[in-house]
Amino acid sequence: MQRNYFKPGVFCTLLLFAGSAAAQSMTFAPSAPLAGETVVVAFSQPFDCEAPQPMLAASTASSFTFSSIFPSGIVNCAEVPSPPPPASDFTAVLGALTPGTYAVTWNIYQGQSSGAPTLQSSTSAQLVVASASATVSAITPGFTGNWYDPSQSGHGFSLEVLPGNFLLADWFVFAPNGGQVWLVATGPITGNAAVLQAFYPAGPGGRFPPNFNAGELQNQAWGTIIFNFADCNNGQVSWQPMPAADSAYTSGSIPISRLTTPAGLSCP
Repeated sequence: MQRNYFKPGVFCTLLLFAGSAAAQSMTFAPSAPLAGETVVVAFSQPFDCEAPQPMLAASTASSFTFSSIFPSGIVNCAEVPSPPPPASDFTAVLGALTPGTYAVTWNIYQGQSSGAPTLQSSTSAQLVVASASATVSAITPGFTGNWYDPSQSGHGFSLEVLPGNFLLADWFVFAPNGGQVWLVATGPITGNAAVLQAFYPAGPGGRFPPNFNAGELQNQAWGTIIFNFADCNNGQVSWQPMPAADSAYTSGSIPISRLTTPAGLSCP
């Protein structure tokens, strides 16, 4: 398939071959979920400006099948960064699952000018959900506060439950190669869990006042952060960075405990 890319003052054409989708991959967050925790699947494939969001095509009590259908013919792509990012990344929420083993499949199809799309590649992964021993609670405004992993004191999360059942999280953490990083994430709350999309400020404007310049900063997508709470004082956070954000970041999860509660709030 042919893709036409537009850049300021530049027009270039890139030929993409059907075999390029063979490097597709899936990961789960959390990687070892417990029953009742919200599970997110992350999809990654070599960069394509017209890569479609994988859509749930079929599901059973123990399986999920997602499909991506690429358009046929020549596609005029919008402006893309130079050099292009290494991957096209997407996420989908599987939800809070019961204990068991699940098969997750992702099929990539090439659309045809006539007739049914042609299967180009497919990958499958197994997801094991273990039984939960803790009582799962719903996220209420009382969950607002500071949270951290006591075994990793020095980085942590400031959480705020917003109107409309949304969660705001600031993760004060460090970059893989050192230096402070401030990730900001927001997303909807569903029961005891929240799936957030994270961003970080990038650009030369991030300097100490009076030299701060908001016009020289841009929010860059970082990845997905998922919170699951067992009760008002304990939970788990897992994360799935986008490969395009920084190849040095890796996925993972840690337990978190409440550190502070704002005056006037109580949980539940």
